[in-house]
Amino acid sequence: MFISDRERGQLNLPKKKAIPTLAEYSGTYLELYKNAKENTRNVKRRSTKSLVEYLGEYNFDKITPFVIEKFRLDRKEKGRVMDSTINDDVAVLSHIFTTAIKAGILVKNPCREVRRLKVGQTRDKILSQSEITLLLDKLHGKDRLMVLVGLFTGLRLGGVLSLSWNDIDFTNGIISSSHKTSKLVSIPLSDYLSEELLRHKEGNTGDMVFESREITNAVVVRYSEHFSQLFKGLGIRNFTFHNLRHTFSSILQGELGIGAVVVQGMTGHSSLGMLQRYSHTQLDSKKKAIQALTDHVMGMSIKANLAIAQ
Repeated sequence: MFISDRERGQLNLPKKKAIPTLAEYSGTYLELYKNAKENTRNVKRRSTKSLVEYLGEYNFDKITPFVIEKFRLDRKEKGRVMDSTINDDVAVLSHIFTTAIKAGILVKNPCREVRRLKVGQTRDKILSQSEITLLLDKLHGKDRLMVLVGLFTGLRLGGVLSLSWNDIDFTNGIISSSHKTSKLVSIPLSDYLSEELLRHKEGNTGDMVFESREITNAVVVRYSEHFSQLFKGLGIRNFTFHNLRHTFSSILQGELGIGAVVVQGMTGHSSLGMLQRYSHTQLDSKKKAIQALTDHVMGMSIKANLAIAQ
């Protein structure tokens, strides 16, 4: 039974709490995470910003499953983002509702009636010979070099973006990274990748190889979305920058027969079990493995181009 505020006053009942808009409540929600880890804060901020952009003017009680479905369609068509990103946004929206319910503002979470979007199985996808050739032929400049670094070192996107010139020892042919795990990983540089990096350095006077900004989770997410759209535009669907890391491990183990321990030493996986998801520390062994990988990949590209020419 609905009781108006006037009737509540006559019956000496407390007035019903005013229902804020999503924009009004978003600041309260983000305040709860001011002391959280940086990645968590950034994820919450990014999703909340998108939610406020599309749904900010709605009062909480006006956000229905239908409104959420419209948000998802608009986000996909206008924002051109991946389904996985939209799922993340709705998950944050659901948590905002849960927080508001605990605060006594609401009694129901409409997100519980919204099914997650089906996401293509990209996690274990690796590049085929023709796809590698396509990337090497069609990409240029910074995008191409970042893909080469990912493919020939197995570094995560955040690790690639975090590289400084001090991390690259051109004399000894070593590239070092401690991104994400804080465990220093040293990976040999092939002659080909070393030459490509030196060519890039000639026109780059800064300390960082690719990105001068602080590498936050938000920056990594933007780059990840950029590369996913780039790959999709070339006809390589359901593929992310992180899949270059899977391709790196899979070619080394599956096609070249490099031992799991050697590959583990370069990818920085904490266990062989984690590494073996990608395909069913001695420096010399690493160097041979990286050179074999580079020769294999570049050889595939040359063969493909010859086949096309014929």
